[in-house]
Amino acid sequence: MAHTNKNSKNLMEGYPLNVKEYLSQKKNDDCVTIKTIPFASHNIYVLYMPSITDMTKIQDSILAPLLEWNNPEDKTVEHAFSAEPLTILSQAKDMDSHLLNGYTLMLENETVYAVETCGFHYRAVSEPVSEMTLRGARDGFIESLEANIKLLRVHLRSTHLKFEHLSLGLKAFTHVTIAYVEEEANEKLLEEVRKRVKAVKEDYLPDGGVVEQSLEKNTFTLFPELQETERPAKVANALAEGKVAIFVEGSPSVLLAPVTLNSLFQTSDDYNFKWIPASLIRLMRFAAAFLAVMLPSIYISLISFHHGLIPTDLAISISKTREGVPFPSFMEAFVMQLTIEILREAGIRLPKPIGPAVSIVGAIVLGEAAVTAGIVSPLMIIVVAFAAICSFTIVDYSLSLALRTVSFVMLFAAALLGIYGLILAVFILSIHLIRLNSFTVPYLEPFAPYYPNRWKDTLIRLRFDKEGGLDE
Repeated sequence: MAHTNKNSKNLMEGYPLNVKEYLSQKKNDDCVTIKTIPFASHNIYVLYMPSITDMTKIQDSILAPLLEWNNPEDKTVEHAFSAEPLTILSQAKDMDSHLLNGYTLMLENETVYAVETCGFHYRAVSEPVSEMTLRGARDGFIESLEANIKLLRVHLRSTHLKFEHLSLGLKAFTHVTIAYVEEEANEKLLEEVRKRVKAVKEDYLPDGGVVEQSLEKNTFTLFPELQETERPAKVANALAEGKVAIFVEGSPSVLLAPVTLNSLFQTSDDYNFKWIPASLIRLMRFAAAFLAVMLPSIYISLISFHHGLIPTDLAISISKTREGVPFPSFMEAFVMQLTIEILREAGIRLPKPIGPAVSIVGAIVLGEAAVTAGIVSPLMIIVVAFAAICSFTIVDYSLSLALRTVSFVMLFAAALLGIYGLILAVFILSIHLIRLNSFTVPYLEPFAPYYPNRWKDTLIRLRFDKEGGLDE
């Protein structure tokens, strides 16, 4: 688990380089191989970890040149590797970091050289499973930081694209890279991202999700302060808009900052199709999210407190469907929503061939059995099932989790005070979202604060003009 131990030694703090002491420490490490190569009038020590390095590259690019090099007394290792990129290290923590990342170290007197000989095995680039697209690039990030940076450069070929490399973790090194477009990113935003990344003091950072939670300022909010994506094209578009991307070694997901509620409802397909159908689909997405959160609560408040707001014929039909149901409407809705969440989680955790089948069959069988047994009314099944279907249209999974949690809060508010409780809950939620910021950017921007000139790509995606960009 990622935690901070105040008594543990902080590997990220630099300490003076002592080659002899470092070499004596590594001689007792079974994971590190040390080879001694006579080089002129002194010895060169070659250190590497066989489990994570390319042995062929070490043999051909390092050991062979050292053994074959016939150098005069005034030459150093750098002359033997004129064609090989060498990195000179000055601190012991840099030596550990490079060694653990598949580099080979060459120790000559008090100078340490590092050569990239990484032999990690990664999966091939493929389409992300969690982010589907109908039209556009289908490549996705993998667990290699270097490969992910190359994928981004394929989609954003700009000389203004900049990268800043950092190392996090007190007990284990995790490399993090901050990417941005120099002329587009706001300097205040960049400083905030740098400050938060450098302030992470966790022992272990095994995945981008842990880094995301460490970077969030408001840890009690349900809503994500960073957007997670596995699509290079999406990251490229975000950087072109002035956002900042955070790459984490070992994670196929890239974090984007800042994020707004509006941006979490947008997809790449919105810009790959004509603006009228794309705008209608986006509006439908907003409406579906509203129904996913509010529909069961509105239904509970109407049939429990505000019967007069229901048309007479519909009220009679509802009363007939509820005949013989022993539980109050709130208990019906709560149990059914909880059942759907359990089925959804079961479908995710089960193997792919049987997961969807279990979810669908389970929902049908349980729903039919509950109605037949008279435990739940048929109309409640329809309401809760339709709300669950609407939740599937939410693009971002973190936002989906947040809104599904909010739906339970709305359910309790409607059960207590009906419409009045629902209005009060919405009011409190609105205040929370207005006060929430994501890396200095208001979460409800451009709606709150009110910027009408920025509404052109919010609820409706306007058409592209002939000169490029969105039409004003």
